[in-house]
Amino acid sequence: MKFHQSPQLLYTRGDRHDPRMGDVTVMPSLRKFEKTDWDVAILGFADDRGVVLNLGRPGATQGPNKIREHFYKMVAPEPYKIADLGDLVLSEDLDADHARATDAIVIALGRAKRVVVLGGGHDWGYAPIAALLQAGRTGFLNVDAHLDVRASEVHHSGTSYWRALEGGVRGEDALWFGVQPSATSTFHREYVLAKGGRIFRAEVEEAVNAAAEILDQCNLVDVSLDLDVFAMSTAPGVSAPQPNGLSVQTVLDFLAPALKSPKVRTFGIYELCPPHDVEDMTARLAARCLWSAVVQDA
Repeated sequence: MKFHQSPQLLYTRGDRHDPRMGDVTVMPSLRKFEKTDWDVAILGFADDRGVVLNLGRPGATQGPNKIREHFYKMVAPEPYKIADLGDLVLSEDLDADHARATDAIVIALGRAKRVVVLGGGHDWGYAPIAALLQAGRTGFLNVDAHLDVRASEVHHSGTSYWRALEGGVRGEDALWFGVQPSATSTFHREYVLAKGGRIFRAEVEEAVNAAAEILDQCNLVDVSLDLDVFAMSTAPGVSAPQPNGLSVQTVLDFLAPALKSPKVRTFGIYELCPPHDVEDMTARLAARCLWSAVVQDA
């Protein structure tokens, strides 16, 4: 597999008293990556074919590098070792690309304490779950306005959690936070509840307690953040904007306890759509959420 890297994004102030994320990150070859242990590995899937197939706004192909642009300017903890492998080079076969994405994440998990996935559409949210399932009982916490449980043989941005529930994740190990009733059909909600999944809108305390149960009963957990969970006044640059989405603090309050757990081996951010962003508001927010996942301090 091949990756495209953008080392020009590794920002530095050149001040050892004020290190930035760009100062503690390297973009190694895969061979060099596999010879070292890392705190975090970053993988990008710069692709929006699944968004288009699900009738969303195109543009998420630009998401990974726009997140990097702002993330690498943020203050870094010391000492810290981050490897950014870059964006997976894709083919014309979407299903084959998803399989390669899973393989890439498995490799990254072998060397990093936590693997970060940068989308791209939310169809790429299934790859980290598929990778974790190879190592034992896996759960997921999906922070999202949608359930994404559309049954489909074709990978698209509405299928990831249907694939997860049909592919090995137990319903009692699945949680959604931020789900908007106006964006959720009764059929899909009943499917999740029949499986034993737990759905929350903005009930932070209840959702945190439920997430703690999942973390306790699973070996590994994936945390997924679809940026359309935020109110569009805060995050206009997404594939499917939500006028009644959540506040930034509500989402961070939910994420904070989970991100402190070593069982959260994968964390993904999806659906940033830079062509529709305003002054990089959404990109800056995505970078801030990524910082929380890396530093484990929301």
